[in-house]
Amino acid sequence: MDVDTSRLKQLANQIRQQEEMKKSMKMATKRQLRMLPKVPKVPGYEFHALYLPATNVSGDFYDFVMNGETSIGMAMGDVSGHGIEAGIIMGMAKKAMQIYAKGRTGPKEILVVANEDLSQDLDGETFLSASYGELDIAQRVLRFARAGHNPPFLVNPARQPAVSEIKPNGMVIGVDKTGKRFPLVMKEESIQLQSGDLFFQYTDGLVEAPDKEKNEFGEDRVKELLLRNHALNVIDLLNILEETIHSYIGASAQEDDITMIAFKVL
Repeated sequence: MDVDTSRLKQLANQIRQQEEMKKSMKMATKRQLRMLPKVPKVPGYEFHALYLPATNVSGDFYDFVMNGETSIGMAMGDVSGHGIEAGIIMGMAKKAMQIYAKGRTGPKEILVVANEDLSQDLDGETFLSASYGELDIAQRVLRFARAGHNPPFLVNPARQPAVSEIKPNGMVIGVDKTGKRFPLVMKEESIQLQSGDLFFQYTDGLVEAPDKEKNEFGEDRVKELLLRNHALNVIDLLNILEETIHSYIGASAQEDDITMIAFKVL
């Protein structure tokens, strides 16, 4: 029987390429996990974060930036799309925002500079929603700005309302390549925090997670869970959210990356 050696070589090459791709994906996953920052340990506060990628390489990122001993910066972002391209942009955006956070006057300016720089490297089909919060540890003041990202929740039964959204105006990074509209649209909000306040931020994979009937998990369920479990420490609270969302999704594969960061004022 004649053997088609050219066909065998072609199959062998395809197998080799697939194995190389698997190795590359594993390496990319390890590198992303190594990029995850340590959770701050600050007297008077509890911090925690959960990072739940849908695939090997995630387009979500979060970061904690220590600015001396008095201030903590908190960045979060979500690149449109999935896979290797989103992962590459994620790494670039995360590192860029780390750099921009040094020496800037506040969250709005950090996001304005991020848009000026990053939008030049994004094509017309790729965008980045992002946010940046700056916590004054001693004064208990949070300054916050968002570039089209989901508004975080401030939860405290002692407040009225007990759950509120922090939603200063803003637009996603990558839309305004001229850099003219972005700073005009962007706003920054300042919140005086108090004991018992829970700050919770997330990427849209959480609220858009579908059940088997394609019903989204939704913001209302998140708010209800946060308020009901407000008395727990932040680690246990986020673990409950993770268990609940996986139960809601059921046997279906997670469709989008989910990232959550939270802190509580003690």
